[in-house]
Amino acid sequence: MLDRIKALPEMVAFAIGLSLIIFSPIVLFLISFLISFGKWTAIIQAIVWGVATLFILSAADKRHSRIDKKK
Repeated sequence: MLDRIKALPEMVAFAIGLSLIIFSPIVLFLISFLISFGKWTAIIQAIVWGVATLFILSAADKRHSRIDKKK
């Protein structure tokens, strides 16, 4: 999974990570009207935010390595 995340361009990885952080609580809130998650809501949200953090950190790493090469 990490290889696939690292293979994405930095802007795409950052956009995916940011959209996961912004839209996942909204989607879980809307789905909670249909299905009762209970305790699982926090666990699902933590997993989604963990994956989103991996996307953002991958984008940041690519950006820093690109900027360091210019100097």
